[in-house]
Amino acid sequence: MTLRATLTGGNATCVSGSRSRTYYSQLYNAYPYIRDVLTVSYEANYQGLWWNAPARSESGWGINLAHQGDVIFATWFTYDAAGNPWWLSMSANKVASNRFSGTLYQTSGPPWYASPFSANAVKATAVGVGALSFSDASSGVFAYTVNGISQSKSITREVFGVLPICSFTQTNFDFATNMQDLWWNDPPGSEAGWGINLTHQGNVIFATWFTYNGDSTPLWFSVTANQTGPGVYSGTLYGTTGPPFNSVPFSPAAVSANVAGTATFRFSSGNSATFTNTVNATTGPITQTKNITRQVFRSPGTLCH
Repeated sequence: MTLRATLTGGNATCVSGSRSRTYYSQLYNAYPYIRDVLTVSYEANYQGLWWNAPARSESGWGINLAHQGDVIFATWFTYDAAGNPWWLSMSANKVASNRFSGTLYQTSGPPWYASPFSANAVKATAVGVGALSFSDASSGVFAYTVNGISQSKSITREVFGVLPICSFTQTNFDFATNMQDLWWNDPPGSEAGWGINLTHQGNVIFATWFTYNGDSTPLWFSVTANQTGPGVYSGTLYGTTGPPFNSVPFSPAAVSANVAGTATFRFSSGNSATFTNTVNATTGPITQTKNITRQVFRSPGTLCH
């Protein structure tokens, strides 16, 4: 049996099979919350880490989507012409139902180990445009033009555990138990220009940290952080090299992940944590700890659970 609700003029009509029942407009108008349920159209929230479809066909690169309201902030983790780790970002505004587009930027900034990290030294340069379109909650297309090169990739969610459900919400983030989101230095805006995407599934957080080399060029690391205690996740930090972003085909066999150090996240609440990393530099290991918090760019933000 099928069930659907429709609105005709001021009347709400409920149709079940071949039989219908009309509810008078007085009832419809008397209860605003019923009207809202019947008329509001809900769209999927695409927050999370995505990669090429079919899954694992191009392991080694990905795109993280922080979806808040009518904007998706996308961080694309890939490789430059020399195969070095390279990331681009864009704020993609909604242009149609389940479609978003924006300008792709390459960013330079202070090295990851800079203390203090000066946001004033961060420079963003437009290198192209990107568009995201979705056919359902787990299927989409990422089309882009970068430095005059145009390509299109089918993408799907990267699944390594139990997928959380994400939604726009007014819930206090302090009480959140799933940490999937875009995080940056706390207090917010104090070190604008770098950040870390947390994809939280089950007892594992896969994190992609976008930052900068010693020469200020883009650099990214990743870590699969397993839960080691209450609110504590830790793992090995990797630096990755691979085929240039425009390689056809993109060969996963050419991707090389090298141990770069370690990373640990300690959450004091659903909106506050410390990010401790040790990175193997040429002069020896460098350890630092950053206070981090969720980056909310469209109130009220997105909560996954």
